[in-house]
Amino acid sequence: MHCPELLTARLALRELDPDALSADYVGWLNDPAINQYLEVRHAPQDAAGVAAFVRDINASDHSYLFGIHLREAGDHIGNIKLGPVDRRNLRGDIGYLIGDRSQWSKGYAGEAIAAVTRFAFDTLGLQKVCAGVYAPNTASIGTLRKQGFREAGRRLRHWRTDDGWADDVLMEKLSGDA
Repeated sequence: MHCPELLTARLALRELDPDALSADYVGWLNDPAINQYLEVRHAPQDAAGVAAFVRDINASDHSYLFGIHLREAGDHIGNIKLGPVDRRNLRGDIGYLIGDRSQWSKGYAGEAIAAVTRFAFDTLGLQKVCAGVYAPNTASIGTLRKQGFREAGRRLRHWRTDDGWADDVLMEKLSGDA
């Protein structure tokens, strides 16, 4: 689906061009410190595969993939995806990544989550946005909580990690929630 540009105080969220992806983006997906809570960690990522993924999402009728860019500098620092969007049940899932480690802990993930959640509710008319998070990823759980998401449940021992099993924490926010 075509992504509109979403602007926040510090960010510009916009559709990624599969023919103009940076080597940094591919590098993020192969960096164990960055991908530890992503399923892409199980296979090496390359430019052609990442471009094909972006192309497929851009062409889908159920998902939106936004590049997270610093509004002033224009630097691509991560991505946030809304999808699949279930139009019958008016809900969608989000997943996100701040790949540029120099931009961690600056609140950019929360800012992007807020913008995409507003888009989901106000533009798409969704009633619920959900996210699944590896339980050890306490920073992400905290970020979602700050954006008004609450824990809706857990799937125990859902993810196999290098450190053993991790629960999947199911987070959600309903339209109209503060």
